[in-house]
Formats: sequence, structure tokens, C-alpha cells
Amino acid sequence: MRLITLEKVMKQEENRIVLKNIDLVIEKTSHIGIKMASEESAVLFDLISGEIPPSSGNIERETKSIVSEYKDDGLYDNLTVQSYLNFFKKIAGFPHPLQNHIATFSLLDVWRTKIKKLTDDQKKRVSLLRMSLFSPEVLLIENPLNNLTGEGIELYLKALEHLRSTNTATLFTSNSIEDLLLLSNDIYRYNRLSGLEKTDLTNEPDSISGEKNDSEKFIPNNVFKVTCKLANKTIFFSPDEIDFIESVNSVSNIRIDDEYFPTDLTMNELEERLLKFGFFRCHRSYLVNLQRVSELISYSKNSYTLILRGKSNVKLPLSRNRLEDMKKLIEF
Repeated sequence: MRLITLEKVMKQEENRIVLKNIDLVIEKTSHIGIKMASEESAVLFDLISGEIPPSSGNIERETKSIVSEYKDDGLYDNLTVQSYLNFFKKIAGFPHPLQNHIATFSLLDVWRTKIKKLTDDQKKRVSLLRMSLFSPEVLLIENPLNNLTGEGIELYLKALEHLRSTNTATLFTSNSIEDLLLLSNDIYRYNRLSGLEKTDLTNEPDSISGEKNDSEKFIPNNVFKVTCKLANKTIFFSPDEIDFIESVNSVSNIRIDDEYFPTDLTMNELEERLLKFGFFRCHRSYLVNLQRVSELISYSKNSYTLILRGKSNVKLPLSRNRLEDMKKLIEF
């Protein structure tokens, strides 16, 4: 069932285009992530919720039950968690006792604590519980995992899983595609020239390419460079320079430090050629240089993340069905 449909939506403010070419469908079962800047996110949320009209295009809403959380939204610091949530329970007309939800959102230990004394991890879960009291059909949240610890992310995802069990559609925005992969099933990037571009999340291979023996897998027999073409230049990268490769809109993008370089090779071609150099298909959209991996984090039994050495802000998803392959590959 479609809840909200945006068709060719454009928004202009002060003679400047903030959003354009927004085509998006939010269904009852949607869990969507969009990589975009904070200003773009705020305008998108206002458009979806009906706070502002589009400059052009069409928005159809089959629901008015929409709740938003912006990056800079604050809480009432001088209230305790209990009094804060009871206040919103009355506003929302929430019929059930809060005690049934405190443990689910991991707030038992801070129930009578003033909000100003909470950690960022705890405040995010308080905010999520507050929003859930309104029983929204659509939940819009900006950058929820920013500044959270590993434990905080794990507990937030646990609370989010409970919220989704009530058939709430979710839309998250963030500058981190890795965070969005933890939060959402369908991932988009906002491109200021072309609008929303869907990130590839299909065609994951069932196992590491081919059934080659160990010597064929790991002994390089020739020199291999990954080529990227930019304007009138062709750039050559050695495998050991590459942190990881990400597939976006059917284009393979080489990540080196903080820069992306597109290549004409497909992810399957890159996987086949880079396997012998220590690369691993950790997710259908990602090839990672295992020499750069420093940590494996499990946020839940179905959610795994790889952290790169010296880049704690880079989190790459590890598919559950690839975990055993990785264990065999590096023997842990």
C-alpha cells in the first residue's frame, strides 16, 4: 500500500534550487535511506509532511500520520526521562503503559534521570520512544547514528526493530551510506544534477568467485592496475592503494582515502581480478581490501560491520551469509 508518492518534485528557496527531480514512493513496508546533506534533508522532510509546498511536481499522501526528527531537535533537558515521556504520552493519547516499552528501548537504568545527564546514545533512544508514542505510519529521521558509540548503535537498532514490528514505514537521511545500510533496505543518493539515484543492492554472489584452489586464489601471476577515466585522463591504481570499492547506480567506485573514482569494470569483474590481492566481497555492493580491515562489529545476530584501520568513521556492511566465507578466508 502506497502511503506517500513524490513525482518530479522540485523545491526552490530564495531563487536557489534546494531539491529537484525527486521521485520517491513510500509504502507501508518501506525502510528507505537517502544520502544527502542536512539542508536537503530538512526540506525533504517538510515537503513529505506537508509543512511546505513543492515549487513544482506532485506529492500524494494517503496518510497524515507522519512524525519527523531533525538533526538539531532537542529534548527538555530539565525533565526526567519518565516525566518527559509521560508528557508526550498524554499529547499523543498513547493508551498503553510506558513500562511495557522501557526495557525494549533500554532505558530502565535512566528512567528517573534528568535528560541533561544522559549520553547521546540514551538521548537518541528517548527520542525514538517519544516518536513511537504517536504510532506513526511514516517516521522521518535525520542522521540518527551520528556520534553514537558501537553499543549505542546496537541498542538503537534493537529499538528500531521493535518499532518496525508495528508496521511503521521509515525514511532515514544521513551523509554516511554505511550508516544507512544498517538502518534501511532501499538506499538512495541525492545528486544535485540528476535527483535520487538508487544504490545497487542486488546480484550478490552466493560464494567467493569460482571454485579455485588456494594457489590460484592467492598467488598473483601478473601486474594488475585498476583504471579510472576522468575527463581526458586515465588514472591507474594499484590494489594496495584501494580501501574498498562501492557499487552505486551500476557504477563501481574506487574509494581511496576520502575520494571516489569511477571505473568501467563491474563489481563481478573487479572481484574476480582482485581476489588474489586480498579483496573480499563483504556485501553485494562492496568489495573491501582485507588488509585495511581492523575490526568486525556485530550489532545484532543479523547485522555485521567492518571498520577500516585509521578510519573509524568508515563502516562497511558484512552480509550475514558472507561471514562464514570471511572466517574461512582469514581463519578467525
